[in-house]
Amino acid sequence: MTIKKEEVVSLGIVLKTHPYKESDSLVTVYFKDYGKMTLIARGVKKLKSKNASACQSLTLSEFTFIPRNGLSTMIKASSVDFYRYIKENLELEAYASYFMEFVLKNEEDNQPDLEIFDTLKKSLDALNHGYPYPLVYLLYNAFILKRCGMALQVDGCVRCLRQDHIAGISLEDGGFVCHDCLSLHDKQLDKVTLKAFRHINKLTIDSIDQLKVPDESIDLLMEIMDYYVDEMTGILFKTKKMIQSLSKI
Repeated sequence: MTIKKEEVVSLGIVLKTHPYKESDSLVTVYFKDYGKMTLIARGVKKLKSKNASACQSLTLSEFTFIPRNGLSTMIKASSVDFYRYIKENLELEAYASYFMEFVLKNEEDNQPDLEIFDTLKKSLDALNHGYPYPLVYLLYNAFILKRCGMALQVDGCVRCLRQDHIAGISLEDGGFVCHDCLSLHDKQLDKVTLKAFRHINKLTIDSIDQLKVPDESIDLLMEIMDYYVDEMTGILFKTKKMIQSLSKI
């Protein structure tokens, strides 16, 4: 990517902020046009700063800045969406933080990717608009696996490739298994749950309205998708502990 020297304006999602000097902050943003970048936001910690609210974590903002390799310089920022509904709910905020942590840990600086920006934004929008968080979480975990090159096999048996008589899921091999290949180590599931699992791994956040998951299957499918992400991506998510602790309340 070629870094321009002049001021630019771009829409971005604030992933995290970090104190920097007495009145400044380092603001890490995923931009629609520039990818992940860290900006020096001077004076943003002052009480009268007009930029402070736009630089809060979990905020969609429009930034004017001078892009550079390393730390870029923020000129000004204005908020577009505070995701207020998410921030008023500790559980929703934990899931939103998980979505952002993936982008923080998996994406390189200065490498714009519209799929990343759109999926993160639309997932946050879905939470903010009241979609059931388990459905958003399941779709986002499927997205994580695809981004990491670990998409699950849900078009046929992962062992013999036959497309009929699917009977369960292999945690070890990553996908469907047919009746003939089913072993004691696999999870045998009913047809409704298997259909929901396929949809989770075939649909995107754009199609969340089409995703139908039986209430009695949600916890199991969340557990299965969590297992795949933990075992297949190698990413250690700090936010997972918060999600797990809240689920026990």
